[in-house]
Amino acid sequence: MSNLINNELLAKHYQLSSLVDQKIENIQEFVNIANSRLDAIVSITNNSHAIAADAVTAMICENEDSLNVNNSINTTNKMSVCLRDGEIILRYITYMLITNDESILEKSCLKDLKNTYLSLGVALQNAIRVVELIRDATISDIKTTMVVTKENKPIILNLLSETNLYFEKIINLLR
Repeated sequence: MSNLINNELLAKHYQLSSLVDQKIENIQEFVNIANSRLDAIVSITNNSHAIAADAVTAMICENEDSLNVNNSINTTNKMSVCLRDGEIILRYITYMLITNDESILEKSCLKDLKNTYLSLGVALQNAIRVVELIRDATISDIKTTMVVTKENKPIILNLLSETNLYFEKIINLLR
């Protein structure tokens, strides 16, 4: 009888040990994901002004008509609105990356972004192009900032995919 009790206790000990090991692995994975997300967010936040400014400048260089009085960015006010919105978009992206909650887009001012640009006379294709350029620069920033290891490569690939998805949702708000 005592062997049976010892075997049962030993089996329960192994089950408990296995459960503890699994919980520790889950905690380590959570910390790795959280640290990767935070690294990406810090980099995006630190570079948000440059990313937005470079995107607006690149769009103007790509599209000479954007400086035409009848088209898009022909005043300092319109330029500053685009720069401001670019930085706001990046704040929303970082929020969604940390929370994994897209509902902020429905509650945000971004749903009215299209109307704002239309009322200012900013061509929507130019606004969309700026967001695309911001997306490309943000993804590039994440790729160059993050140290890719065998362990975190899936995490980073998922982070890049999420970032792209969030930008696509914002671009769709402008269409």
